[in-house]
Amino acid sequence: MPQLNFRSRLARLPMMLLALFVVVLQGCSSDDPAPVAPPVIPPVVNADPTGYYINSGFVDVKAGDNTTQRLVTDVQGMVHDGQLLMLSETENLTYVGTFSVNENDISGTVTVYEADVMTQANVPLSGMITQGTRITGTLGGTGVANGTFQLDYAADNGPVDMSMVARLLSWEPVTGSPPDLPFLSVSDVALPVQNIGSASSMGGIFTSCDYLGRIEPIAATHLYTVSVTAANCMNGDILATPSYTGLVSVRSDVNANDRLILVLTNGAYDFSGEYKEQ
Repeated sequence: MPQLNFRSRLARLPMMLLALFVVVLQGCSSDDPAPVAPPVIPPVVNADPTGYYINSGFVDVKAGDNTTQRLVTDVQGMVHDGQLLMLSETENLTYVGTFSVNENDISGTVTVYEADVMTQANVPLSGMITQGTRITGTLGGTGVANGTFQLDYAADNGPVDMSMVARLLSWEPVTGSPPDLPFLSVSDVALPVQNIGSASSMGGIFTSCDYLGRIEPIAATHLYTVSVTAANCMNGDILATPSYTGLVSVRSDVNANDRLILVLTNGAYDFSGEYKEQ
């Protein structure tokens, strides 16, 4: 009897191996779902705020007591390569900031100038870019650096045209501000402009200053870089930091007359403003 039992088990062994082989084949069937691929994470794309921002923007901040509200409604701006410049011609206010972009968000700091003199530095800045439309943000300082702002992107942000700036003529301030710089004369149409002219005044902190500088176009933008060195100033404090840098743009007013927007600062002083043809 034991021998018969052994032979019976031995006879069943091929059948068991065959069943196991079928199960293995079924496990390898092409009907099984394919492995799920990991999700594709798109690269981060940062908004590009480069351009000129028309003078319909605003800063909604505080007065000198840091309590009374102060709304300034003629703010225009220029943005390029991590630099943010904001200007109110009527209020003689200038904000010069540096920032970084993370998708649509910006963060950085600004320096504030009032009536040609730096009043606050390293003011925290945060905001958001709506590309091709506006920049909105918050300033974390005191007084005119305590509140919110908005810059409105200009409809015309096409290529620059040096002939718009260098016309062998003088530009004069639209509102008399800045009061210390009565005119800006562009005297050379060659590229780059070697001499953007000189200015003098009978009063104010920039009395009798002369300026030599350069204006150069920034390709594919409506902006120009500008750098200036002051000389011969009667106010010795001005000559302690004679070099200024900034941006220039040109726009048309409601009467189709050209306006030149200039922001020039050096960390201590500022002469910025909107100019018209003399």
